[in-house]
Amino acid sequence: MASSPVHSALFLCAFLQLFSLPGGHVPNCQEVRTVFQSLHPGSKWVPETPVSGADLQVCQTKGPTCCSKKMEERYQVAARSNMESGLQVVSAQLKRLIIQNAAIFQEAFDLVLRHGRNSTLTMLKSEFPTLASGAQSSVGQLFLDMSLYILGSDSTVDHMVAVLYGRLFPLTYRRLLGGSGTSVSEECVRGAWKDSGAFGPYPKLMMTRLSRSLLATRVFLQALNLGIEVVNTTDHLRPGRECSRSLLRLWYCPHCQGMLGPPACRGFCQAVMHNCLGGAAEVQPHWRSYIDGLGKLAGAMRGEQDMEAVVLRLPTMIKLALKHAVNTRSHLNTLVSGMCGQTPQRASRSVGSPPSQPPAAAARGAQPSSSDPDETLADLRRDFITSLRGFSSFYSGLGEALCSREPAPVNHSLCWNGQEMTDRYPGPGLKRLHPSSESRSNKPPEPVISQIIDKLKHINQLLQIVTVSEKRWRARSRGAGANGWSEEGEEEFESGDCDDEDECAGVSGLGPPPRRKRLRIFAASQSDRSPKQRGGLRDCCAC
Repeated sequence: MASSPVHSALFLCAFLQLFSLPGGHVPNCQEVRTVFQSLHPGSKWVPETPVSGADLQVCQTKGPTCCSKKMEERYQVAARSNMESGLQVVSAQLKRLIIQNAAIFQEAFDLVLRHGRNSTLTMLKSEFPTLASGAQSSVGQLFLDMSLYILGSDSTVDHMVAVLYGRLFPLTYRRLLGGSGTSVSEECVRGAWKDSGAFGPYPKLMMTRLSRSLLATRVFLQALNLGIEVVNTTDHLRPGRECSRSLLRLWYCPHCQGMLGPPACRGFCQAVMHNCLGGAAEVQPHWRSYIDGLGKLAGAMRGEQDMEAVVLRLPTMIKLALKHAVNTRSHLNTLVSGMCGQTPQRASRSVGSPPSQPPAAAARGAQPSSSDPDETLADLRRDFITSLRGFSSFYSGLGEALCSREPAPVNHSLCWNGQEMTDRYPGPGLKRLHPSSESRSNKPPEPVISQIIDKLKHINQLLQIVTVSEKRWRARSRGAGANGWSEEGEEEFESGDCDDEDECAGVSGLGPPPRRKRLRIFAASQSDRSPKQRGGLRDCCAC
């Protein structure tokens, strides 16, 4: 009987030798139990001593293991969760960049519109005091409509401008031109400004410049918001079955062998991420085109496509339009009376009207006050695009970014190759996880990847359309009927069509939109601005 303990000890030694890990390592299941219970408190699925692991599906090993089938299932859930959180971490900086700048630009555009509205009302009070009170609501509606337009409303810029001048003309006719309010139809007078040419070429010029600049601004904001959607969609990529098994082998199968957090072989990690994110490579060319297109649009938003410059010149254009009506009052009174009444009305000279000025002098007089800009919209766009270009290879480098978060082997030490600790990948008996190029090319993109690609294709097409050069814009706007430029989805590019070669030649004294007259945009950091300091245009227009 005394020999029984000796036989038992010999049997245990033989068992451990039979199931020992490569290198003679026997897993310590107590350490594994501690880690697993931190993920699943109260669970009792960790064996107290190593077991054979014959029922394991992924983390199979030649030696004893500390994992049960239940543990393997729970580890696979944890692996999917790790992947999703990892995607959120590596995309956080890009997402923050786009979200913050989308908010900054939206606030900046609202600031420009508020300033343009206030400057226009100030000009009316100063130059046309009899008109100011009646025109306030019409001016406020114009700038509100512009704000809604850049946010995506279905209205057109031509319609906004036509409504403004349609409302201004009855006021102008009666308060500035001395027209009678009894013998003519209000509705007729409202529509007479177009046929009579009451405001000269200025409404058309206003339509053209606003159409170009507001459309560029609208598409710029749309592109930023879609960029946020794309990155958010990427964050929510869900690992499939094969990906989940690969992630389990990468992150948690070492636990089954008693190795907690060993460094993975670089090639193994990259193979796993390629298996999980191979579809992201299909997004990369569209993503790069998105950043390039956004950069081209930002660079093209100058001159007549610079909303800031055009909006700050609106008071001048409206002022010149009203002065054109005043300077041709006799002719207009005759026309309106003939169109809308019975007896021509004599122009009253008792109505106060400003002295006539040449267009160039009027343009100089109504420019916004000069200031040295701390930061203009152009500066904001340039800085943003510079930062965004740093993410041009975001999708092609997504797997590498995830692998860079993994601990790396130190001084050429051993690494985990998916089955054992070794100095190379793939190890003996292991197959690389990279799918062949043939199978990848024949495999359709995952639904989420297809969704991302479709969104990028749509906005890339809009970006390409809007960034056409000024010469091509003029040529296409005139030939809309011939080449289909004005088809649905082309965002009303033909609006205005007022160029220096046609009837707008008479306003050349207006000059190009001002380049040096800019607002101080966000001199202080956004974090220092309180919500009360960020009042929207809608609140301003409602006052």
